[in-house]
Amino acid sequence: MTVQMILLPLFVHVVLVFAVLLKGLKGGEVTVESVRGALAALLFYALTALSLFTRKADVLFVLLAWVFVALRVAAVFPEILSARARGRVSLDGISIALLAVMWAIFILAVLLNI
Repeated sequence: MTVQMILLPLFVHVVLVFAVLLKGLKGGEVTVESVRGALAALLFYALTALSLFTRKADVLFVLLAWVFVALRVAAVFPEILSARARGRVSLDGISIALLAVMWAIFILAVLLNI
């Protein structure tokens, strides 16, 4: 895997986060969903950096990273376009569960030296 392929999902997610931040500047309110999204983003960025550093970023990691980013985009896209956010909670839950699976795979790969 090239560094560009590993980091591309992260770059797409960063653009998404900036879009949400710019949209949030209008409303100015902090919600549980926004805090949850920020924590998920932090965990995703840390996992990407650690996977790259430890050379554990493989095809499975990049595939799961793209699925995570796609779920995050689908979860916040309605919020960016309008005030409605139907279906956001279920997509948030799925993306967070996927992130937990990604962390579990990473932890096992490092501890078992796979």
